[in-house]
Amino acid sequence: MKRRWIGGFVFAVIAIILVSCGEQGATGQVESLSPDEMKETIANNDDVYVLVTDSSEEEERQEYIDLVEENIENDTVYEINAQDSEILENEMQLSEIGLEGTQLFQSLSYYKNGELQKRISLRTQKYESLDDRKKAVSQFINESS
Repeated sequence: MKRRWIGGFVFAVIAIILVSCGEQGATGQVESLSPDEMKETIANNDDVYVLVTDSSEEEERQEYIDLVEENIENDTVYEINAQDSEILENEMQLSEIGLEGTQLFQSLSYYKNGELQKRISLRTQKYESLDDRKKAVSQFINESS
C-alpha cells in the first residue's frame, strides 16, 4: 500500500512539473544592445532579429519586449531603443548602426548577412486586436526562421 501511495505521489509531482513547463511558452530572449554592439551584431551574424523600440517610458518599451519574448522559441532578439542617450546625444541615425528601411520604430526586423529581409510593425493601431498582433508576430518569426 505504501508503494502505491509513493508511486501516486511521484506521478502527481511529475505531472505538475510537465504542466508547468508547458505553460512557460517560448524560451527565447530579448537582449538590449548599445549602438556599437548592434552595429557589430548585424555585421557579424548570418541571421539577426532586431527589435527597435522608440520610447522614453520603460513600461511602453517593456510591452514590446514582452510581446516578442512570448513569441520567440530559441532565438535571441536584439533590441535597441532609439531614445537611448547615446543615440540622442550623438544625433546618430539608425542607418549608421546598420538598420535599414522605413518604419523602424516599434518594429521587429529580420536581417540576413547584414541585409534587411523582412520587417513587421508592432504598433497596436496596425492590428484589429492584441491577439491579431500576437499572431502576426508569431507568424513573422516562424516564416523567418
